[in-house]
Amino acid sequence: MAARFRLLGPLEFFDGSRWCAIGAAKQRALLAVLLINRNRAVSADQLLAELWGEQPPSSAAALLAGYVWRLRRLLDDQVGHVLVTKAPGYQLVLPAGRSDLDDYETLVADGRRSLAAGDLAASVTALTSALGLWRGAPLADVALLPSVLTESARLEEARLAVIETRIGAEIGLGRHEVLLPELKAMVSRFPLRERLHEYLMMVLYRTGQQAEALGAYRDLRQLLIEELGVEPSRPLRELHERILREDPLLAAVGEARPASGVGSASGAGVGSAPGFVPRTLPPDAPVFVGRSLETARIVDRLSRGVGWCAVHGMAGVGKTALAVHAAHQLAGRFPDGQIYLRAVDSACRLLVALGEPNPPSDEERAVALLRSTLAGRRVLFVFDDVLGAAQVRALLPATPGSAAIVVGRAAMTEVDAEGLIRLGPLSADESMELLRSYAGVADAEIARLCEYLPLALRIAAARLARRPEWTVGELAEQLTDPARRLDLLECGGLSVRASLLAGVRLLEPDILRLLGGLDLPVLRTEALAVLLAETPDVAEGIAEQLVDAGLIEPLGMGRYRVPELFRCLALTTPSMKPRNIASTSQARTVSLQTPHRLGGRNT
Repeated sequence: MAARFRLLGPLEFFDGSRWCAIGAAKQRALLAVLLINRNRAVSADQLLAELWGEQPPSSAAALLAGYVWRLRRLLDDQVGHVLVTKAPGYQLVLPAGRSDLDDYETLVADGRRSLAAGDLAASVTALTSALGLWRGAPLADVALLPSVLTESARLEEARLAVIETRIGAEIGLGRHEVLLPELKAMVSRFPLRERLHEYLMMVLYRTGQQAEALGAYRDLRQLLIEELGVEPSRPLRELHERILREDPLLAAVGEARPASGVGSASGAGVGSAPGFVPRTLPPDAPVFVGRSLETARIVDRLSRGVGWCAVHGMAGVGKTALAVHAAHQLAGRFPDGQIYLRAVDSACRLLVALGEPNPPSDEERAVALLRSTLAGRRVLFVFDDVLGAAQVRALLPATPGSAAIVVGRAAMTEVDAEGLIRLGPLSADESMELLRSYAGVADAEIARLCEYLPLALRIAAARLARRPEWTVGELAEQLTDPARRLDLLECGGLSVRASLLAGVRLLEPDILRLLGGLDLPVLRTEALAVLLAETPDVAEGIAEQLVDAGLIEPLGMGRYRVPELFRCLALTTPSMKPRNIASTSQARTVSLQTPHRLGGRNT
């Protein structure tokens, strides 16, 4: 029997006669991680980190093997044809069509293909069937592991985009009265989703409720100004004007919005039918403090038609938040779509995000199609978690109109100085303002212990907001303990430790083990050379790798600031413990030979 699974709701498998749940939480979590990475080997180290965090018990490897054995029994796969042992870990072999997610994505592709061909009824049928496969939140009964959180967020965002596409097609069919209650409920649930407001205004107007349509626009505008300090996007403003002047074309069935989609290989046009404009930006931060100069640089540059800019900086410094914030401000200038993609690595993925149901598998042909797709269009991309310019060079807009914000830890060498934006920590005053905005109180010591990093500050503020019985002094006292600080700076899916470890994984373990024992705020190249038993030139190259990983910060030629939070990570991570105590002591002596000035103090 070929295994079948359901992810769009509680996790289940089909035993040949009925759908079954998995009672044991760890086995359920293990299966979820393997399903998310289906047909790819998942290392044992990753599975251990997912199931037990960064400090698994000594028995974790044996427990993992036991969970795999029990899963095979549950799946009637004792010989390991489905759950395969494959170096460096395990792989779930799952042919296409063996999960409800495969069925969902097939139906969505059918719906978008029908939409592109102008068959709105067929599109609505396929998309409605796709949405009907959802039984609740994806992987609803699985623990909130890092990969589960990421996949759930991706699926929920994709589902919302499909709902919007289906509603757009139904508006094109004239089903206004039926849609009105659903649209009102959706707008209430997602008050900042401008596409839903656009549809609500259209449906209200077409059902003879012009005043209510104008009122819906007024309410949205007031919300955007109060919450984000921005005006509605240009498509919404244009729709508002058309409703005001009672544009006769607006009442014509078949127009969910002016067609402004992008071309496809078939010539029908990717997303060119009414209702499909890709908008996958994450929500803007509810409170955005500082960065006014950097935001203005991005908005000004991309508004002038310059193709792209790049944001880089240390872990936790707020690079993604800045890019998303600027993208929301720019949304009205890019009416053909605003797309957020993390770790993008191919033109095929980009075409799927643009609505192409069948992108070519050959990357060269996909790049060519992407170029023609974007010709004459205005689409804004945010490429997050980019390791280097080579990863996205072929994907950057090559023709006027579209633009991209590229986010990574390392500086992109291919962008000019005006478009290269390096982020540092917030100022002390800005840090206090951010704490006060999120928690209602602020404390200079908490801000200092968070090293004025937005990620750490948000987490500390969330801790205070969730525990009103805590005083700021009590939290500050707890944060002073280096062994506990990173545990406290983890809340609601946000984690300073996870952000730092993302950079750690880019480096050789031996380098980190050497640094683990050098608890200094400033690292000199000479000291690193002693640790590595290498020449100063080699040591400087390794220090630059640490900068590119977002773990240390350059101060000047041959000097680097080692953040205290990174030193806390080294203190609490067994794999970063130093082996050679003698070389560590010698390097420490070298680094302390000459005092350095940091933040106005000798260090």
